[in-house]
Amino acid sequence: MKCIIKFLTVIFLIVFSSGLCFAEAQLRGYKPASLAKGTFLKAISQREISTSTVHAGDLEYFISPVDVFMGESNIIPKNSIYVARIESVTEAVEGINAAMKIRVFKVITPTEKQYKLDAYLYWNNTTTVGGDLAEVQYYTRMPHYPGTWKKGVLQFVPTSIRYFGKPTVIKAGEEVTFVMNSDVKLFPYKDK
Repeated sequence: MKCIIKFLTVIFLIVFSSGLCFAEAQLRGYKPASLAKGTFLKAISQREISTSTVHAGDLEYFISPVDVFMGESNIIPKNSIYVARIESVTEAVEGINAAMKIRVFKVITPTEKQYKLDAYLYWNNTTTVGGDLAEVQYYTRMPHYPGTWKKGVLQFVPTSIRYFGKPTVIKAGEEVTFVMNSDVKLFPYKDK
């Protein structure tokens, strides 16, 4: 009985390993590239994008100014087009400038191959473009006593009263950065 079990085990291992060799032979030479979460990609805006003219859902296009390599493989060639969608637009209010979120969902190579991406436009250490504080409207004078000075010095200090916010604009030809939101393997893109 032990001989039969050993014989069947050997046969199973031979069949299993030959199946692995066959599968490996089919995939030989092909390694799907992937972009890790947190990877930065450079791009150039193709037109002016302003919070006063765009709406959520609008498509925007950016071009890759350089080749993107992973090891020795050129995974995103120069002049590839990044296709992005405006995810949200927040209007300017008193004290805060307008903001928008831009999400890149695919890249089109110069050979017209399309790959799925998952990235956001990265702006001032955040994925929200704009939304910063507006300029201070009023300053007040306040005495300061630097170091060991006995007499104070009057300095202007900003108050909390600010101007109405301005639209946020990405100029045409401006270089921007995308940051990958998740790990993405570069498989051909398919519309849903």
